[in-house]
Amino acid sequence: MIVRHVALFLLLALGVNVSLYAQEDTQEQPEGWESGAGLGLDFAQLLQINPRQGAGQNRVGFGGAINTFAKYRKDKLAWDNLATWQFGIQRLGSGIIAQGSQEQRIPFQKAIDDLRFNSKVGYQLSETSKFFYAADVSFLTQLTPTYQGSETYPGNFLSDVSGEDNLLSSFFNPGTLNLSAGIDYKPNANFSLYYSPIGAKFIFVPNDDIAALGVHGNPVEGDPDPNTGLYREFDNTFSALGQTLRANYTNKFLNEKGTITSSLLLFSNYLEKPQNIDIDWNNELAFTIVAGLQAAVTVNIFYDDDVLVQITDWDQPNGINGVGKRVSVTQQFLLKYNVTF
Repeated sequence: MIVRHVALFLLLALGVNVSLYAQEDTQEQPEGWESGAGLGLDFAQLLQINPRQGAGQNRVGFGGAINTFAKYRKDKLAWDNLATWQFGIQRLGSGIIAQGSQEQRIPFQKAIDDLRFNSKVGYQLSETSKFFYAADVSFLTQLTPTYQGSETYPGNFLSDVSGEDNLLSSFFNPGTLNLSAGIDYKPNANFSLYYSPIGAKFIFVPNDDIAALGVHGNPVEGDPDPNTGLYREFDNTFSALGQTLRANYTNKFLNEKGTITSSLLLFSNYLEKPQNIDIDWNNELAFTIVAGLQAAVTVNIFYDDDVLVQITDWDQPNGINGVGKRVSVTQQFLLKYNVTF
Protein backbone atom coordinates (compact mmCIF):
# COMPACT_ATOMS: atom_id res chain seq x y z
CA MET A 1 0.00 0.00 0.00
CA ILE A 2 2.77 2.46 0.89
CA VAL A 3 4.36 1.90 -2.52
CA ARG A 4 1.14 2.88 -4.28
CA HIS A 5 0.96 6.09 -2.23
CA VAL A 6 4.59 6.93 -2.95
CA ALA A 7 4.08 6.23 -6.67
CA LEU A 8 1.06 8.56 -6.70
CA PHE A 9 3.09 11.25 -4.96
CA LEU A 10 5.87 10.87 -7.52
CA LEU A 11 3.45 11.28 -10.41
CA LEU A 12 1.97 14.38 -8.78
CA ALA A 13 5.46 15.78 -8.31
CA LEU A 14 6.15 15.06 -11.96
CA GLY A 15 3.07 17.08 -12.84
CA VAL A 16 4.43 19.98 -10.80
CA ASN A 17 7.70 19.75 -12.67
CA VAL A 18 5.89 19.88 -16.00
CA SER A 19 4.03 22.98 -14.83
CA LEU A 20 7.30 24.61 -13.84
CA TYR A 21 8.70 23.82 -17.25
CA ALA A 22 5.70 25.36 -19.00
CA GLN A 23 6.50 28.71 -17.38
CA GLU A 24 10.08 28.75 -18.68
CA ASP A 25 11.30 30.02 -22.05
CA THR A 26 14.15 27.61 -22.75
CA GLN A 27 16.50 27.01 -25.65
CA GLU A 28 17.30 23.70 -27.28
CA GLN A 29 20.77 22.20 -26.91
CA PRO A 30 22.99 22.95 -29.95
CA GLU A 31 24.24 20.11 -32.11
CA GLY A 32 27.37 18.19 -31.20
CA TRP A 33 28.71 17.09 -27.84
CA GLU A 34 28.07 18.81 -24.53
CA SER A 35 29.70 17.35 -21.42
CA GLY A 36 30.49 18.27 -17.86
CA ALA A 37 31.28 17.03 -14.37
CA GLY A 38 30.61 17.92 -10.77
CA LEU A 39 32.56 17.03 -7.62
CA GLY A 40 30.98 17.38 -4.19
CA LEU A 41 32.72 16.85 -0.85
CA ASP A 42 31.73 16.62 2.79
CA PHE A 43 34.23 16.36 5.63
CA ALA A 44 34.07 16.40 9.43
CA GLN A 45 36.94 16.03 11.89
CA LEU A 46 37.31 16.28 15.65
CA LEU A 47 40.40 15.33 17.69
CA GLN A 48 40.51 15.20 21.48
CA ILE A 49 43.57 14.21 23.53
CA ASN A 50 42.85 13.46 27.19
CA PRO A 51 39.27 14.73 26.79
CA ARG A 52 37.28 16.06 29.73
CA GLN A 53 34.56 13.85 31.18
CA GLY A 54 31.48 14.12 29.01
CA ALA A 55 33.34 15.97 26.26
CA GLY A 56 32.65 13.29 23.66
CA GLN A 57 34.98 11.29 21.42
CA ASN A 58 37.11 11.65 18.32
CA ARG A 59 35.42 11.74 14.96
CA VAL A 60 36.55 11.69 11.36
CA GLY A 61 34.23 11.38 8.40
CA PHE A 62 34.48 12.15 4.74
CA GLY A 63 32.65 11.47 1.55
CA GLY A 64 31.35 13.05 -1.56
CA ALA A 65 29.62 12.68 -4.88
CA ILE A 66 30.88 12.68 -8.44
CA ASN A 67 28.63 13.15 -11.45
CA THR A 68 29.52 13.31 -15.12
CA PHE A 69 27.31 13.78 -18.16
CA ALA A 70 27.74 13.69 -21.92
CA LYS A 71 25.01 14.66 -24.38
CA TYR A 72 25.13 14.41 -28.15
CA ARG A 73 22.80 16.01 -30.69
CA LYS A 74 22.99 15.59 -34.46
CA ASP A 75 20.03 16.11 -36.81
CA LYS A 76 17.35 13.72 -35.46
CA LEU A 77 19.68 11.81 -33.12
CA ALA A 78 19.78 12.48 -29.36
CA TRP A 79 22.03 10.57 -26.95
CA ASP A 80 22.15 11.29 -23.20
CA ASN A 81 24.65 9.70 -20.78
CA LEU A 82 24.97 10.17 -17.04
CA ALA A 83 27.18 8.54 -14.40
CA THR A 84 27.16 9.28 -10.65
CA TRP A 85 28.92 7.95 -7.55
CA GLN A 86 28.01 8.83 -3.96
CA PHE A 87 30.34 7.68 -1.19
CA GLY A 88 30.79 8.32 2.51
CA ILE A 89 32.51 6.74 5.53
CA GLN A 90 33.07 7.73 9.15
CA ARG A 91 34.87 6.59 12.29
CA LEU A 92 33.80 7.45 15.84
CA GLY A 93 36.28 7.01 18.68
CA SER A 94 39.89 5.83 18.63
CA GLY A 95 42.04 2.95 19.78
CA ILE A 96 40.88 -0.67 19.68
CA ILE A 97 37.40 -2.24 19.65
CA ALA A 98 37.77 -4.03 23.00
CA GLN A 99 40.37 -5.04 25.55
CA GLY A 100 42.46 -7.92 24.23
CA SER A 101 41.81 -7.14 20.56
CA GLN A 102 45.00 -5.23 19.80
CA GLU A 103 44.73 -6.00 16.07
CA GLN A 104 41.15 -4.70 15.76
CA ARG A 105 41.35 -0.94 15.59
CA ILE A 106 38.18 1.15 15.56
CA PRO A 107 37.03 0.69 11.94
CA PHE A 108 35.51 3.00 9.37
CA GLN A 109 31.75 2.54 8.93
CA LYS A 110 30.05 2.78 5.56
CA ALA A 111 27.63 5.68 5.22
CA ILE A 112 26.80 5.46 1.52
CA ASP A 113 28.18 3.80 -1.62
CA ASP A 114 26.02 4.23 -4.72
CA LEU A 115 27.32 3.89 -8.29
CA ARG A 116 24.90 4.60 -11.18
CA PHE A 117 25.02 4.78 -14.95
CA ASN A 118 22.30 5.67 -17.44
CA SER A 119 22.32 5.96 -21.20
CA LYS A 120 19.36 6.83 -23.43
CA VAL A 121 19.47 7.15 -27.21
CA GLY A 122 16.60 8.43 -29.34
CA TYR A 123 15.73 9.16 -32.97
CA GLN A 124 13.25 11.93 -33.70
CA LEU A 125 10.06 10.89 -35.51
CA SER A 126 10.22 14.01 -37.71
CA GLU A 127 12.07 17.31 -37.79
CA THR A 128 9.25 19.10 -35.95
CA SER A 129 8.16 16.26 -33.66
CA LYS A 130 8.78 16.26 -29.92
CA PHE A 131 8.70 12.44 -29.85
CA PHE A 132 11.63 10.06 -30.31
CA TYR A 133 11.96 6.34 -30.83
CA ALA A 134 14.24 5.49 -27.92
CA ALA A 135 16.17 2.81 -26.05
CA ASP A 136 17.27 3.11 -22.43
CA VAL A 137 19.81 1.26 -20.28
CA SER A 138 20.66 1.87 -16.62
CA PHE A 139 22.93 0.12 -14.14
CA LEU A 140 23.18 0.35 -10.33
CA THR A 141 25.83 -1.14 -8.03
CA GLN A 142 28.47 -0.05 -5.50
CA LEU A 143 32.24 0.34 -5.73
CA THR A 144 33.68 -0.82 -2.39
CA PRO A 145 33.00 -3.91 -0.22
CA THR A 146 30.69 -3.83 2.79
CA TYR A 147 31.11 -6.14 5.79
CA GLN A 148 28.52 -6.84 8.45
CA GLY A 149 29.60 -6.19 12.01
CA SER A 150 29.18 -8.48 15.01
CA GLU A 151 26.63 -8.53 17.83
CA THR A 152 29.06 -6.65 20.07
CA TYR A 153 29.99 -4.17 17.34
CA PRO A 154 27.04 -3.87 14.91
CA GLY A 155 27.01 -1.88 11.71
CA ASN A 156 28.29 -1.89 8.12
CA PHE A 157 32.05 -1.52 7.71
CA LEU A 158 34.76 -1.18 5.08
CA SER A 159 36.79 -3.91 6.81
CA ASP A 160 35.99 -7.29 8.37
CA VAL A 161 35.26 -6.42 12.02
CA SER A 162 33.83 -9.79 13.06
CA GLY A 163 36.75 -11.85 11.73
CA GLU A 164 34.23 -14.20 10.09
CA ASP A 165 34.36 -12.71 6.57
CA ASN A 166 30.75 -11.50 6.77
CA LEU A 167 30.77 -9.89 3.34
CA LEU A 168 27.41 -8.24 2.72
CA SER A 169 28.03 -6.68 -0.70
CA SER A 170 30.76 -5.61 -3.11
CA PHE A 171 31.25 -4.29 -6.64
CA PHE A 172 28.65 -5.94 -8.95
CA ASN A 173 27.28 -7.86 -5.93
CA PRO A 174 24.53 -6.90 -6.41
CA GLY A 175 24.27 -5.23 -9.79
CA THR A 176 20.90 -4.12 -11.19
CA LEU A 177 20.47 -3.72 -14.95
CA ASN A 178 17.41 -2.22 -16.70
CA LEU A 179 16.97 -2.46 -20.49
CA SER A 180 14.01 -1.16 -22.46
CA ALA A 181 12.80 0.33 -25.75
CA GLY A 182 9.95 2.80 -26.17
CA ILE A 183 8.95 6.40 -26.90
CA ASP A 184 10.63 9.49 -25.47
CA TYR A 185 8.78 12.83 -25.26
CA LYS A 186 11.08 15.89 -25.22
CA PRO A 187 9.21 19.18 -25.31
CA ASN A 188 12.48 21.06 -24.67
CA ALA A 189 15.99 20.69 -23.24
CA ASN A 190 14.74 20.74 -19.62
CA PHE A 191 12.28 17.88 -19.54
CA SER A 192 11.87 14.39 -20.99
CA LEU A 193 9.30 11.65 -20.38
CA TYR A 194 10.16 8.16 -21.56
CA TYR A 195 7.80 5.18 -21.59
CA SER A 196 8.46 1.59 -22.58
CA PRO A 197 5.66 -1.01 -22.64
CA ILE A 198 8.23 -3.79 -22.68
CA GLY A 199 11.55 -3.92 -20.88
CA ALA A 200 13.78 -6.25 -18.88
CA LYS A 201 15.27 -6.00 -15.41
CA PHE A 202 18.11 -8.15 -14.07
CA ILE A 203 19.68 -8.41 -10.61
CA PHE A 204 23.11 -10.08 -10.61
CA VAL A 205 24.82 -11.52 -7.51
CA PRO A 206 27.77 -13.58 -8.85
CA ASN A 207 29.35 -14.17 -5.41
CA ASP A 208 27.74 -17.33 -3.92
CA ASP A 209 28.33 -16.25 -0.32
CA ILE A 210 26.56 -12.95 -0.93
CA ALA A 211 23.80 -14.56 -3.01
CA ALA A 212 23.13 -17.04 -0.18
CA LEU A 213 22.15 -14.12 2.10
CA GLY A 214 18.88 -13.79 0.14
CA VAL A 215 18.58 -10.02 0.66
CA HIS A 216 19.57 -8.54 -2.70
CA GLY A 217 16.63 -9.72 -4.81
CA ASN A 218 18.11 -12.92 -6.25
CA PRO A 219 15.78 -15.96 -5.86
CA VAL A 220 16.19 -18.22 -2.82
CA GLU A 221 14.33 -21.37 -1.74
CA GLY A 222 13.63 -23.06 1.57
CA ASP A 223 14.56 -21.73 4.98
CA PRO A 224 17.91 -20.22 5.89
CA ASP A 225 20.39 -22.19 7.99
CA PRO A 226 19.57 -21.44 11.67
CA ASN A 227 23.26 -21.08 12.53
CA THR A 228 24.58 -19.04 9.61
CA GLY A 229 21.39 -17.42 8.25
CA LEU A 230 22.42 -18.46 4.72
CA TYR A 231 20.15 -20.14 2.18
CA ARG A 232 21.26 -23.51 0.83
CA GLU A 233 19.36 -23.11 -2.46
CA PHE A 234 19.63 -19.89 -4.43
CA ASP A 235 20.10 -18.43 -7.90
CA ASN A 236 22.67 -15.80 -8.78
CA THR A 237 20.40 -13.94 -11.21
CA PHE A 238 16.90 -12.50 -11.01
CA SER A 239 15.03 -11.69 -14.24
CA ALA A 240 11.87 -9.65 -14.73
CA LEU A 241 9.81 -8.46 -17.71
CA GLY A 242 7.71 -5.33 -17.42
CA GLN A 243 7.00 -1.72 -18.31
CA THR A 244 9.26 1.25 -17.61
CA LEU A 245 8.64 4.96 -17.12
CA ARG A 246 11.54 7.40 -16.79
CA ALA A 247 11.20 11.16 -16.29
CA ASN A 248 14.06 13.68 -16.19
CA TYR A 249 13.79 17.34 -15.29
CA THR A 250 16.36 20.10 -14.74
CA ASN A 251 15.98 23.85 -14.45
CA LYS A 252 17.45 27.00 -12.93
CA PHE A 253 15.84 29.71 -10.83
CA LEU A 254 16.73 32.82 -8.77
CA ASN A 255 18.66 34.40 -11.65
CA GLU A 256 20.28 31.04 -12.39
CA LYS A 257 21.85 30.78 -8.93
CA GLY A 258 19.63 27.85 -7.98
CA THR A 259 19.39 24.53 -9.82
CA ILE A 260 16.91 21.70 -9.44
CA THR A 261 17.46 18.27 -10.98
CA SER A 262 15.12 15.31 -10.74
CA SER A 263 15.29 11.83 -12.27
CA LEU A 264 12.52 9.29 -11.72
CA LEU A 265 12.50 5.62 -12.73
CA LEU A 266 9.41 3.40 -12.29
CA PHE A 267 9.27 -0.29 -13.19
CA SER A 268 6.34 -2.72 -13.00
CA ASN A 269 7.03 -6.47 -13.28
CA TYR A 270 4.41 -8.14 -15.53
CA LEU A 271 5.40 -11.60 -14.25
CA GLU A 272 4.91 -11.07 -10.51
CA LYS A 273 2.92 -8.49 -8.48
CA PRO A 274 2.74 -5.81 -11.20
CA GLN A 275 0.86 -3.51 -8.78
CA ASN A 276 4.01 -3.22 -6.62
CA ILE A 277 6.01 -0.62 -8.52
CA ASP A 278 9.80 -0.38 -8.16
CA ILE A 279 10.90 3.23 -7.58
CA ASP A 280 14.25 4.95 -7.99
CA TRP A 281 13.92 8.74 -7.64
CA ASN A 282 16.99 11.00 -7.45
CA ASN A 283 16.74 14.71 -6.67
CA GLU A 284 19.23 17.51 -6.17
CA LEU A 285 18.69 21.10 -5.09
CA ALA A 286 21.80 23.27 -5.44
CA PHE A 287 22.60 26.94 -4.88
CA THR A 288 25.63 28.72 -6.33
CA ILE A 289 27.85 30.39 -3.71
CA VAL A 290 30.49 31.68 -6.14
CA ALA A 291 31.13 30.81 -9.78
CA GLY A 292 31.42 27.03 -10.05
CA LEU A 293 30.97 26.37 -6.30
CA GLN A 294 27.61 25.17 -5.02
CA ALA A 295 25.97 24.02 -1.82
CA ALA A 296 23.76 21.06 -2.68
CA VAL A 297 21.29 18.70 -1.04
CA THR A 298 20.60 15.33 -2.66
CA VAL A 299 17.68 13.03 -1.83
CA ASN A 300 17.10 9.51 -3.16
CA ILE A 301 13.86 7.56 -2.69
CA PHE A 302 14.19 3.86 -3.47
CA TYR A 303 11.89 0.85 -3.38
CA ASP A 304 12.38 -2.55 -5.01
CA ASP A 305 9.74 -5.19 -4.33
CA ASP A 306 12.38 -7.91 -4.66
CA VAL A 307 15.03 -6.36 -2.39
CA LEU A 308 15.16 -6.49 1.42
CA VAL A 309 16.48 -3.36 3.13
CA GLN A 310 17.56 -2.73 6.71
CA ILE A 311 14.57 -1.58 8.78
CA THR A 312 15.21 1.59 10.75
CA ASP A 313 14.24 1.39 14.43
CA TRP A 314 15.56 4.15 16.69
CA ASP A 315 15.09 1.96 19.80
CA GLN A 316 17.38 -0.82 18.54
CA PRO A 317 21.20 -1.11 18.64
CA ASN A 318 22.69 0.79 15.71
CA GLY A 319 19.13 1.87 14.78
CA ILE A 320 18.40 -1.32 12.79
CA ASN A 321 15.77 -3.99 13.48
CA GLY A 322 16.11 -6.77 10.90
CA VAL A 323 15.40 -6.61 7.18
CA GLY A 324 12.24 -6.32 5.09
CA LYS A 325 10.54 -4.54 2.18
CA ARG A 326 10.49 -0.83 2.90
CA VAL A 327 10.89 2.53 1.13
CA SER A 328 14.51 3.62 1.51
CA VAL A 329 15.36 7.35 1.78
CA THR A 330 18.92 8.71 1.49
CA GLN A 331 19.90 12.38 1.96
CA GLN A 332 23.32 14.00 1.60
CA PHE A 333 24.61 17.59 1.93
CA LEU A 334 27.59 18.57 -0.22
CA LEU A 335 29.80 21.43 -1.31
CA LYS A 336 30.18 20.97 -5.07
CA TYR A 337 32.41 22.28 -7.80
CA ASN A 338 30.96 22.05 -11.33
CA VAL A 339 32.60 22.41 -14.70
CA THR A 340 31.17 22.15 -18.24
CA PHE A 341 33.42 21.34 -21.17
